[in-house]
Amino acid sequence: MFGLLICLLGLAGLSPVPYLSSVIGATEPALNLLISILLGYPLAIIYHKYVRHHVEYRNLYFILTGLDMAIFNFGLSMYHNFVPAVVIYLTTKFLGPGRDNAIVTFVFNMTYLLAGYIVTESEDYDITWTMPHCVLTLKLIALSFDLWDGQKKLKGQELSANNKVTALESSPTFMELIGFVYFPACFLVGPIFSFRRYKDFISDKFPLDKDADIYEAQALKRLGQGFIYLVAYQVGVSVFSMKYMLSDEFWDTSIIYRHFYCGLWAHFALYKYISCWLLTEASCIRFGLSYNGTKSEDGRTVSKWDGCNNIKLLRFESATRFQHYIDSFNCNTNHFAAEYVYKRLRILGNRNLSQLITLMFLALWHGTQSGYYMTFINEFLIMYMEKELEAILVKTEFYEQMWNNTAIKYLLYIILKTYTIVFMGWSLAPFDVKSFGKWWTVYSSLYFSGFLLFVPWSFLYKPQLIRALKAAGVRPKTQ
Repeated sequence: MFGLLICLLGLAGLSPVPYLSSVIGATEPALNLLISILLGYPLAIIYHKYVRHHVEYRNLYFILTGLDMAIFNFGLSMYHNFVPAVVIYLTTKFLGPGRDNAIVTFVFNMTYLLAGYIVTESEDYDITWTMPHCVLTLKLIALSFDLWDGQKKLKGQELSANNKVTALESSPTFMELIGFVYFPACFLVGPIFSFRRYKDFISDKFPLDKDADIYEAQALKRLGQGFIYLVAYQVGVSVFSMKYMLSDEFWDTSIIYRHFYCGLWAHFALYKYISCWLLTEASCIRFGLSYNGTKSEDGRTVSKWDGCNNIKLLRFESATRFQHYIDSFNCNTNHFAAEYVYKRLRILGNRNLSQLITLMFLALWHGTQSGYYMTFINEFLIMYMEKELEAILVKTEFYEQMWNNTAIKYLLYIILKTYTIVFMGWSLAPFDVKSFGKWWTVYSSLYFSGFLLFVPWSFLYKPQLIRALKAAGVRPKTQ
């Protein structure tokens, strides 16, 4: 019980955390979080060596280790993360695992989370009980919908392929539910995973003994990548800082420099999240939670252990459009948004409206500050433009000829890579500084270039582009 021990030492004034945080230049809550994330890996080794063969202790081990992390990071306020678990257990018992339970769970958890934000949120990056609570909120909402889907399945109703995989035909026991909530590898920062995955994991449905060499090697690889990105983040933020972008000195530089600086700042700022996800994924793989079926490799069948993957590194680093960022970054949350919000809004009959509501849900899930909403509005505007622009261009022979020319192809890659880096800075700045006054200051220094590029697309740039293509005699591709 490492966390409890450190807390007791802290009460006696003997905790090493304040000294270590001053040495490395981090806040105590940030160091506590990093220590907790790193603890996931040895806890997985201990689980396999001493606990896994005692089936009756598996959930208890996850509960005790997860609670230990909660106490270490949040002290007595850790009870907030326990309340929603008890509530969904009781509502499932009394309301049944159906529609009413899903609605109550959704409303209660979002209300509880928003109340927490109102009480604890500031303009800084706060590490409070709301951090694991936002992860927990999605897990419990997904659980309630999976239980509802299970009832539909029992009644013979049609489900999508993904819903069939996660649907639950029986409700979890209390110990299973609390073990699912406090699973130590990803209790604090995610990634989220379905209860079906957790149930299969503790029920020995994954080949943990047969493929131990494979997932242990994969876990070490992810652990190494996590440390690399952690170092890269520390180096990056020492060079590129938001504090400088908010200063008067930033205005003394050229407009081109400001755009590139903001873009590079954003790229390294995202490494904070990537490093955490890689380290937690390493722990999930080492526990054996990440089993994801099999694949064919060199003529043989091998198991895959990417079921808790939250970042696709190659796609992220090579992104040339914002869809690549969406496909590669925070994958499990994006999957939740797609399966439990966007697709269930099909009754609206309008994809753009469904997408906008989904993005506003994600903004609300992050917090109440205006910067979150500006970031997701940016995502909507950019994705709307990119999809329509691509739909126009890919129908032309000119577009295909450009990408078939080697020299032009590499030139286009450089242009598109520059575009994604620069405007990722534009998109992410409000998310980081949160308050209107600060992100408006950053946008002023960039002369509101993002608004000028993305907002007029549908009524100005799109009609002009279509006219220009027709005037230039650009023909549609022949079938």
